[in-house]
Amino acid sequence: MKQKKEFKVLLVYPNLTMMLVPSLAIGIFTKLLKDEKYQVDLFDTTHYVAEENSSPQNRVKYLQARKFNDTDDLGVRVKEDLTGDFRKKVEEYKPDFLIYSVVEDCYRQTLSLMEAIKDLDIPHIVGGVYPTAAPEMCMENELIKCIGIGEGEHIIIEMSEAIRKEESLENVSGIWYKKDNEIIKNKRGKVVSINKGQEPDFSLFDEGRFNRPMGGRMFRTVPIETYRGCPFTCTYCNSPMQTVLAKESSIGNFLRTKNIDILRTEIRNVVDKYKPEFLYFIDDSFTARKKSEVFAFCDMYEEFKLPFWFNTRPETCTPEMMKRLKEVGAYRISFGIEAGNEQYRKKVLRRNVSNKNLKASFDMLAESGISFSLNLIIGMPGETRDLIMDSIEFTRTIKGFDTLTVSIFTPYAGTVLRDVAVKNGWLDKYYITKHTTSSSDLEMPPPYLSSKDIDQIMRVLPLYVYFPKSEWENIKRAEIDDEEGNRLLKHYSEIYARDFLKETQDDEKVWTVDGGTGCKSNSKDSFRINFASPNRITDDELPLLMMT
Repeated sequence: MKQKKEFKVLLVYPNLTMMLVPSLAIGIFTKLLKDEKYQVDLFDTTHYVAEENSSPQNRVKYLQARKFNDTDDLGVRVKEDLTGDFRKKVEEYKPDFLIYSVVEDCYRQTLSLMEAIKDLDIPHIVGGVYPTAAPEMCMENELIKCIGIGEGEHIIIEMSEAIRKEESLENVSGIWYKKDNEIIKNKRGKVVSINKGQEPDFSLFDEGRFNRPMGGRMFRTVPIETYRGCPFTCTYCNSPMQTVLAKESSIGNFLRTKNIDILRTEIRNVVDKYKPEFLYFIDDSFTARKKSEVFAFCDMYEEFKLPFWFNTRPETCTPEMMKRLKEVGAYRISFGIEAGNEQYRKKVLRRNVSNKNLKASFDMLAESGISFSLNLIIGMPGETRDLIMDSIEFTRTIKGFDTLTVSIFTPYAGTVLRDVAVKNGWLDKYYITKHTTSSSDLEMPPPYLSSKDIDQIMRVLPLYVYFPKSEWENIKRAEIDDEEGNRLLKHYSEIYARDFLKETQDDEKVWTVDGGTGCKSNSKDSFRINFASPNRITDDELPLLMMT
C-alpha cells in the first residue's frame, strides 16, 4: 500500500476545442486531492484540434461572436496529436488512478483517450453530467469499468482511498462499477455542502486557459460558483435532471446557495492568487433567487468591482437590481429567449412567460446600460420554419442587445426533449451529442425541419434579425451553400460585422431602417404592436411534443 504522498492521481479533462475558462470542477477536485496530500496532475484537451469546428469557432463563423486569434489574442498554441500526447503523459507520470470529468459533447473524445491506454489497465472513474444522465449507456462500453453518479467531491476522495488501500469499492458512495461480469450500483451519498471545501485550485491549468474573449476584448478570466442547481424545469436543459435524481434518491435538495461570507473569502483568495481581470459566474440562472440575496451579493462585491458575466432569465430581473449590478461591475449578461412563439415556449419548453412580459423585461434591461446577448435555439422537436420565423420576428422587437447566440438543438441525455425525440422515432436512443452548433441529427418528417433546413437557417439567422424585410428575399437565397448563396452571405455578413458587431460591445451600432435588431418600432409591423405569436401547434399535435 502506497503512502498518500506517493499516490498519483491524474485528472483528465476532455473538452471541446477552445472552450475557454478553466473548469471549476477540475479546480475543486485539484484542491480536494491536494488537501489529502496526494500527488495530482492534469491532462487538458482544450487546445487540441478537433475533427470539425467546435462551438466557439462556429460562433464566429455564424456571426454570433467577434473574431479572435488563437495565438495573438489568447497566447495559445494549438496541438494536434491528442491520443499520442495523452499516452505519453500517462507513461511518464505513471498515475495510480485516473479521474475523467465528462459532458456528453466530449464522451467520444473520452473513449478515444481511454482506448489509447487500455493496455495499461489503470484504475479509473468516469464522472460528470453524462455518466449521471446515461449511466447504463456508459457501463455498456467495455472500456469503462467505473462511473460516478452526481457530484464528485466525495466520490473522488473515497475512490482514491479505496484504490490506494487496495480495498473493495463496495463502500464508495455514488458509483457504479463492474465486478465479476456484474454491474454493482452503490447508493448515492448526500448532496455536497457547497460552503465547505469548494474553493478551487487552478494551478494545473496552462496560462493560456485563463484568457477569454468577452464583448470583443480579452480578459484573464476565472469561473466562480455562487449557487448550484436550477429552480426551473426547461425541457431542453439537463439541469432539472439533477434536481429530480437527488429527490428520487432522497439525498437532499440539489439547489443550494453559497453563504455570502464564504463566497467573499473564495473570491478574495482567487483574486489574490490568480490576478484575474474578469470573473465568470457559472450559475445556471444568476438572479433566480431571493432578490435580497442579489443585493447582498452586490454589497459584498463592492470591494472587488472586477467586471463580470453571468447567465440568467430576464423575467427574474428588476430595474433596481440591474442598476446595482452595474454599479459593482456587471459587464455583460446572457439572456435566453430560446423560442419566440409563445405557445411553443410555454407548452413545449415549459417556460411560462409571455412575449409581452419578456419584451417589457428587455426594455428595462436595455435602459440599464449593461451589455447583453440573446440566446435562441433552432431545430427543436416539432419545429417548423414558421416557428423559427416567430423567433426572428420577436427578436426584432428587442432593443439593446449586441450579439445573438443561436444554438442548434442538442438532444442531451437527461432532457425531456431528447425523450420526446426518441419517443417519436426522430432520434436513435443511443445517440451521443457533438456540440451546440453541430448539424442536427433529428430525422423529422415534413413540415418539421430537416437537418439541411436547420443548417441553412443557421447560416443567416442574425441577418434576418438585423436587416429590413426588403432584404429578406436575398437573405433567404443566402441560406443555400452555392456560389450565389455564398456571394450574398459574404455581402450581408460584412455589413453586419462592420455596422453591428463592431470591434467591441461598446462601439456605437448602426441600426437598420425599419427596426431590425432593436431599433425604433416599425408602426407597419403588427408583431411589434402586441408581440403576440399565433398558435401553430394543434391540440392533436401537442401530445407528440410532450412527455406525460
